[in-house]
Amino acid sequence: MKQSKDKEITINDAIIGLKQLDDPVFGSLSYRNPCTTVTIRTHDRVIKTTLEQIRIAVFKFNAETFGFIFKNQWFCNQKDFDKWNAKTKRLASHELKANF
Repeated sequence: MKQSKDKEITINDAIIGLKQLDDPVFGSLSYRNPCTTVTIRTHDRVIKTTLEQIRIAVFKFNAETFGFIFKNQWFCNQKDFDKWNAKTKRLASHELKANF
């Protein structure tokens, strides 16, 4: 994905594991390129953090692909879509919505 400078990228309906929290949070995350601060919005709070504080973020990239942010990198997985869909549905109590 090509990103222009200063454009805000938002990923909705994500499961986000943060180093400073024991349990994952559910919500959206947004950042600007270059990424210095990540804003996470849940139903009851806003968390501003750095990319380094994200253990993992899991989201549905599109209708056939899951996306991940892990170790400050962005990954996609089409191969195991059905398995990821079932696991995230069980964890989030709903099927994640596609972002792109």
